[in-house]
Amino acid sequence: MFCVECGTEGPTVEGLCLRCFSRKYRVVDPPDHVDVPRCKQCGALQIDRAWIRTDLDPAIPQVLREAMPVRKPFARALFTHEAREEDANNYSLSVKATASHEGFEVVQGFQTRLRLKPSLCDICGKQRGHYYEGIVQVRAQGRAMTPKEIRAVRTFVMARADRLREASREFVSRIEETPSGLDAYVSTNALSKALAREIAEAFGGSVTTSSKLFGRRGGKELYRITNLVRLSPFQVGDVVRHKDALAEVTKIATLVTLRDLTSGEERRYKPKDLRGVLRIDAERFEADLERTAEGETAARHPDRGASRPILTRGPPKRGHAVVVWTAEGVFLSSLPADISKG
Repeated sequence: MFCVECGTEGPTVEGLCLRCFSRKYRVVDPPDHVDVPRCKQCGALQIDRAWIRTDLDPAIPQVLREAMPVRKPFARALFTHEAREEDANNYSLSVKATASHEGFEVVQGFQTRLRLKPSLCDICGKQRGHYYEGIVQVRAQGRAMTPKEIRAVRTFVMARADRLREASREFVSRIEETPSGLDAYVSTNALSKALAREIAEAFGGSVTTSSKLFGRRGGKELYRITNLVRLSPFQVGDVVRHKDALAEVTKIATLVTLRDLTSGEERRYKPKDLRGVLRIDAERFEADLERTAEGETAARHPDRGASRPILTRGPPKRGHAVVVWTAEGVFLSSLPADISKG
């Protein structure tokens, strides 16, 4: 067989050798430039009407496929490239488009320019406009949240926001302190539910949910969900009366841990099992320990100078120890002296 154009003998397709076939059929019609919107906030690229967070170079073949439809008779093409940066928003591309048809592989080389257009992706646009669907309210039961608790919850929510920024399209729109606690406004109701559950598990508390109709979209009613996290009425370091015994709160999470001040034993309880438990006025400080004439261990108050026996069971101690000083007695504490500060 021979080529009807040049007469070269050998394999032909549509009567043409590979050289003449490649000359007649181009793989693509390359444009002078290709524009790609890039979010100036998060760096996401808009490819085929979708915002994608990715490095630029691996995304260029997909950008080229979207910008340059393959010409007939080819069904698909493979793009390879070399990019040279001209400035922060412009790249010169040396491209090869490779396609096959009936055993002939055609390679078309060309030059084009990739132009990055500063823009704002839909998510960053919503975030800048303080858009939100769900609300997480954090309050303490029967008391005001302490500054330390507010700082801790805010740090927790901000860390979650940083992880979301890297891994998903959800976001925390804003965080506001209120006279009674903290409010977080988030992009979706699903995130509101998940974040409330995480806060309750991390800081100890319960979650209740309410909803409010705020609009319609496509004939569907849209509800704004508020998840209220009620933190424990207690804080770590509080002294409480539980079942006729005094105990100190040593940990608050999904369960609340109480340490019996007399026996020193620790037990964990569900928050609902501690309803009605009352806080007891107490001081916690580091005290000098001394032996009494009766052989007991006593603690001396650093300000008042009074000395009272330690009621916590165990072998006598000397030196210094953190104690809990109450109207009903003095006990050894397992917590630091400044645990309740902040």
